[in-house]
Amino acid sequence: MIGDMTTPAGHDHHSDQWDKQLASLERDGRVSSPWVSQAVQWLIDDMAGPPIEHVVDVGAGPGFAACAFAEALPSARVTALDPTASFLERTRERARERGVADRLSTHEGDIDSSLSALASADLVWSSHVVHHTADPVDALRKLGSLLTADGRLAIAEGGLPMRVLPGDYGLGAPGFPARLDATLDEYAVREWGLPEAATGGAKDWPVMFGDAGLVPVQSRTFLLDRPAPLHDTVRAYVVAQFAKVREQVGDRLDRADARALDRLLDASDQVSLIRRPDLFVLSASTVHIAARGSATTAAER
Repeated sequence: MIGDMTTPAGHDHHSDQWDKQLASLERDGRVSSPWVSQAVQWLIDDMAGPPIEHVVDVGAGPGFAACAFAEALPSARVTALDPTASFLERTRERARERGVADRLSTHEGDIDSSLSALASADLVWSSHVVHHTADPVDALRKLGSLLTADGRLAIAEGGLPMRVLPGDYGLGAPGFPARLDATLDEYAVREWGLPEAATGGAKDWPVMFGDAGLVPVQSRTFLLDRPAPLHDTVRAYVVAQFAKVREQVGDRLDRADARALDRLLDASDQVSLIRRPDLFVLSASTVHIAARGSATTAAER
């Protein structure tokens, strides 16, 4: 769970907390860009057939993936959809910086209220958004309704938790990282109200595609592998992630694990994240692809 600790979509979209998150999302986007670029190219290579003319990025944030699609598809239009105006402003700025502003447009809105206002898309991309919706299967159904006849829906959901140090991090009792992950999962379900369909483990995303009237095509997992020694920007990302963990679940840990987490964040401690020469980032994100099924038609939008 560490590495995906953003505030859930659909919870007070326009509040100041979203604006305050822009800087951290910018840093997160820079750190995760290698796996996103790999996923973008894989999706393009997988879509043999008619050219991709329109891509929609749902929950685009500050526009890293939207711009990556625009750069990789020089003849395509890209629409970035997000409920937060400041994120879309940064997306437009990023598009200008990368020379794709003439083909990238933004639309303020979300899955529940705004898809019907968009043109059909050959490729719909959504990263770590659907599991935050009240009804993930319904969200998949709505996203599928945006597809052209030969279009593809690609969602990045699940994978493996981030690891940043060897073994058990050399702190606390054995199993410390796994207990952190479990505590974070419990926090997310309880505090964010994440639905059982996306967190209970009874169904994987390809099965939920079928429940939504879509046809699962394939899934692939991409590694984010940033080995030691880390660049200062990546190290700052790791420290910020663990600081967020302490803020959110520090009081839910037993005394030994809470002490271990404090030591990781204490810059004066030799074992802290800021001082460890063997700090790395290794995580895995899975992308699932679906196509339209016979029950999913444009009329359902």
